[in-house]
Amino acid sequence: MRNKQEDYGIRVGIAKNGDDLRYMITEEGIPIQDACLWLDFVSMNSYLTGERYAYALLRFFRYLKVNKLHYREITSKKVVEEYIKDLLGLNEVVINYESRMTFTALNTYITVLKGFYHWLEDEKKVTVNPVMFNSKRSKQAPLVNTKLLYGQIWQFDLEESILSRVLYRKKHNHLKWYTEQEINNILSELPTLRDKLIFSISVETGMRIGEILGLKLDHFNPLESSLEVVRQPNIENRAQAKTMERTLYIYQSLADMIQAYISTEREEVDIFYSDFLFLNARGVHKGKPLKSRNFLRILKDAGEKSGLLRSEIRTHSGRSTRAQHLIELMRDQPEIGITKTFIDEELGWRSERSIKAYEKGYSMKQKRKIMERISPVTIKSAKEGSENGDN
Repeated sequence: MRNKQEDYGIRVGIAKNGDDLRYMITEEGIPIQDACLWLDFVSMNSYLTGERYAYALLRFFRYLKVNKLHYREITSKKVVEEYIKDLLGLNEVVINYESRMTFTALNTYITVLKGFYHWLEDEKKVTVNPVMFNSKRSKQAPLVNTKLLYGQIWQFDLEESILSRVLYRKKHNHLKWYTEQEINNILSELPTLRDKLIFSISVETGMRIGEILGLKLDHFNPLESSLEVVRQPNIENRAQAKTMERTLYIYQSLADMIQAYISTEREEVDIFYSDFLFLNARGVHKGKPLKSRNFLRILKDAGEKSGLLRSEIRTHSGRSTRAQHLIELMRDQPEIGITKTFIDEELGWRSERSIKAYEKGYSMKQKRKIMERISPVTIKSAKEGSENGDN
């Protein structure tokens, strides 16, 4: 049984060049060329993907090292099966796990492995793909099918039940959106002007937390009362815009709040002359850009104090609140002129399908409004029918 902390000289390396960030896998400090090239390929749209895939692929390379195998020499799916058994702790000779693996994590490891070998095949670096079972990729059977969720596994010769080692993560009941009272309660519990401002931007503009924390000083235009959402690399706090670039015109009260923060709290902590709008106020990272996980902790603290369940609180609820509010206005007050196109552009949605999640049903507030309108008509009709019957 090997020590699961042992790395066998194989590690994830990080290369930085200005705003460019690359993840590598190295052996004794030397980059493994094929792995690094593939990670560059999958990181084209997001280095965060590169990070996640690098650590998943790292696990496979360490497995190969301890079993004296080379990734280019694998020709049998049996090796892949043994690797999956290793992940699940079924091969006790190789590794022992104290905790079970989630289905999501297992699926990630397998997805990464499939992607890596497909790329090796496309680049003609291997002649046999161990994760393919037919000559044409389109006809291949998946390594792990979603039927796993129902207790079925594709062709694995396992002595123990895989289901006993796979943990299905409990679905979280996140707070979808805030009521006006909840917004006010959370704002009253947030400790600083910076925190109140970040929360207010989320609720009033629908920006993602990555977009908010990625804001630079020059993305704020006090004359136009606007914020610019810009897609650009950012390795300082890894806050990144995932939606379309756009200009958001904000309420004057929000613009005044930003100016007040810049001239007070931010000015006091800007010891590195940062161009980021939101900075850490204390600790060893004082003056450096605020990270999303730090704000999530602050938001959860405030939400819990305001009476919400800590487990329900997420940063995305502000965006959902804005989306729902705009859709309610579009339906209830058409004279304002809000359209689906306006909502798509405001939230940076690329697809019309994004709005459907909010259009599937009316909120409870809207349902009550409809019932209030229907009730008098229904009662009146019933009363008139009764009177006519009496006559």
